[in-house]
Amino acid sequence: MKRSIFILLGLLLLINSCEYNKDEIYYSDVQKPEGEITLNLTDFPSDLKIYIYKRTRIFYDLQLPEGDILKKKFSLGGREIFPNDDNFILLEPEKDIEYSEMLVVDVEVDPKSESIAGKLGLENYIGKFQYEIIFLPNVELHLQNISHRKTNEGYFELVWSKPELEQYTVDKYRITYYFNNKEYIKEITDPNITNFVDSNAVFGYLQYKIETYFKEPIRESWIDYYTTKVEFPKNSVKFEYTGVNSGKISWPQNEYKSKYALALGYYGDIIYEGENNFFEIDNLSEFSKNKFYFFPLFGHGGEWIEIYVVPFGTKEIERNMPIHFDTLFSEGIILGQGDKHISSDVSKKIIFVKAGNKFSLYNSNNLSLIYEKTITTINPESWNERVFCSEKSSKFFLTNEKWIDLVSYDLQNHEKITFSTNEKLNYVFAHLGTNDIVFIRPVVDIIPEGEPEVEGKLYAYELRTKELKGTLSFSNKWDETVISRDGKYVAVYNDTRILVHEYNQGNFTLIHRIDFPSLDGGYEKIRAYFNEKNTSQLIITQSPGMYNNEMYVVNLLNGLESSKIRTSYVCSDPFTGNIITNHGSECIMFDPLFTSELFRHTTTDVRHIFNNYFFTFGWGDIPKLYYLEITNYLKK
Repeated sequence: MKRSIFILLGLLLLINSCEYNKDEIYYSDVQKPEGEITLNLTDFPSDLKIYIYKRTRIFYDLQLPEGDILKKKFSLGGREIFPNDDNFILLEPEKDIEYSEMLVVDVEVDPKSESIAGKLGLENYIGKFQYEIIFLPNVELHLQNISHRKTNEGYFELVWSKPELEQYTVDKYRITYYFNNKEYIKEITDPNITNFVDSNAVFGYLQYKIETYFKEPIRESWIDYYTTKVEFPKNSVKFEYTGVNSGKISWPQNEYKSKYALALGYYGDIIYEGENNFFEIDNLSEFSKNKFYFFPLFGHGGEWIEIYVVPFGTKEIERNMPIHFDTLFSEGIILGQGDKHISSDVSKKIIFVKAGNKFSLYNSNNLSLIYEKTITTINPESWNERVFCSEKSSKFFLTNEKWIDLVSYDLQNHEKITFSTNEKLNYVFAHLGTNDIVFIRPVVDIIPEGEPEVEGKLYAYELRTKELKGTLSFSNKWDETVISRDGKYVAVYNDTRILVHEYNQGNFTLIHRIDFPSLDGGYEKIRAYFNEKNTSQLIITQSPGMYNNEMYVVNLLNGLESSKIRTSYVCSDPFTGNIITNHGSECIMFDPLFTSELFRHTTTDVRHIFNNYFFTFGWGDIPKLYYLEITNYLKK
């Protein structure tokens, strides 16, 4: 026992006498490698709110110290997201309302430190970055309130509102626009200037491209387009008389400060340049010389007109500058829809115009409106073949298929009349003379082949009593008949002969006959008429409408015939007796005796003449009866 105790004491003394260097073992100083983690989101500092309006790439720059990457995690709203290999993350609104989520980036790097702390992972680099992402899905990423207005100086000004979105800081605007087929660019570097004055923008189609650039690299530029059209309405170019032989062409005043040029015809010669929106013609007769039309009567189709509307300071008009194309008509009477007719009462100096069931009365001296009214008892869609004025009973006489419409001059009374007969009458082609005798033929039935020719008949009824006054019979019911305006003469004709009868108190007396020779076994086409004023003058056109046509007149009082002239009859004036003809595209007026040419002009469309007023009906969107007072055009 004693021996064991001595051995233990000896060991303790031995241990206590040993030397131990505890600083070298436990306190060796191993330094941690230098470095830090930094994250840059396209110049957005940490802890900043980032506004996302649409699908957006956010590039990042992640700087890491040397070592092993233990952790690199991107999360949005607690959900892990994965960046692209090109160092960007894609953010996009996923809801239809405004909302926000936290973008968190967690990074941990092991610097491979040899210290005990490094071995234990206590010296790892750890980075945590947070951004509040605000999603705004329903925001228009375009300029707002783009419009235009007129400046106080009269110029076109483009305006818009400055963008007021978070993290959209305007750097500049770039405007691209065009004039005269050239491109122009204007840059505005002051973001507070939100207007642009374009002094070239006066007329036509205007287009602007506005590019908005922002200071934030993350933001794409905006591209906006603004278009507008400055134009005149169709049919806005007008002609009006300023005197007996003078007139004025006018068009709308343009909204913006402009200069005008006027050209007649398709890319025709410019006849006016200036600041006024009208062109005055001091002498219409002189102005019409060497033109293809008789100004200002252009026919139912009107005349092509061009109005150049150019910047105020333009020195020279060019063809590709803004143009208003239009059709110019002579001064016209606006009509309604439906069939259109014109007639006259010489004794009362009235011109009557019918359009559908709208009736209008005009003074024959100056075309001032006397009275007009819509006759509701007449079907506006009915078609009247002929219209006459009863100078004795002051009624309008309108032919229909089964009856005659009579309307009083005061437009207060309307009645339908027929005449008693055993035959079916052809009311459509009834004729009323100024003597109030109604001339009317029976309806022509088809004659079976091989049957002998059936005689024709013409009945004469008194308008007031509807009494049959007389009957004219002729050999062939296919013969044409024409009655003079006063109801005194009736011509029955075909291509071989003309028989002229005089009507007097129910009796028809043959007073003149003209026979036409055959030509190579055939006959020329014949048309016969009576002068509307000098009713004893028979007018004959051979081969009407053909280039080899010929026309002459016969005085029924003495049987004398005039010389033949290569032209075709169109109409005559019941007030003056002047005769209108045409040959090819030429309009020619002769005196009542057909001995003197009063004027000749090209491509003038004349259908009627009353008291030296030319009339022609125009069709289209605004039906009109166009007229031209031609007294001062006539040769003295």
